[in-house]
Amino acid sequence: GVKLDSLIILGDRRMDITLRRLTNALVFHTDPKKLVEADHAISLKLNDQMPELAQLEEQLKQKKKGEWTGEDLAMFVERMKTKETTMEIMKEIQKAAPELHQALVGERDVYMARAMDTMFSSSLQSILPPSSMSPTPSSIHTIVAVVGLGHISGVGRELKSLGWRQFTPPQC
Repeated sequence: GVKLDSLIILGDRRMDITLRRLTNALVFHTDPKKLVEADHAISLKLNDQMPELAQLEEQLKQKKKGEWTGEDLAMFVERMKTKETTMEIMKEIQKAAPELHQALVGERDVYMARAMDTMFSSSLQSILPPSSMSPTPSSIHTIVAVVGLGHISGVGRELKSLGWRQFTPPQC
């Protein structure tokens, strides 16, 4: 974005607010047993869907934690970073601990979507750098937003509820 002289906006909610909401959800509204059950359910589903993940997990269990290499960890993380895996995890967390999911994901989806809507439906002149190349609000037709996989559907749903006609998430 910087190389293209694009306007870059950090549009997520402040971390201290999210952490406060997350703590409140964990302490006052979340049953630890349900979280453990959700973790077990997630593991079973993922092992069924991706047998190679189960094999990798078994190999890593054979090693002591101090023996894990950066490559081991990187391989495990990459296998977990798929849209399907993320959606499965989000579904199980939402089912087991709805308040936790709301604080961690749902509220932030709304915040990010509303920030995007506000930025591009109001006058941008007050925040744009003074330049003859700066776009005017009426000339902006495309927005590129980078959000985590767990936020794509929620941000899209909120944007559509705000009247956005088109929301095209990439194929992840």
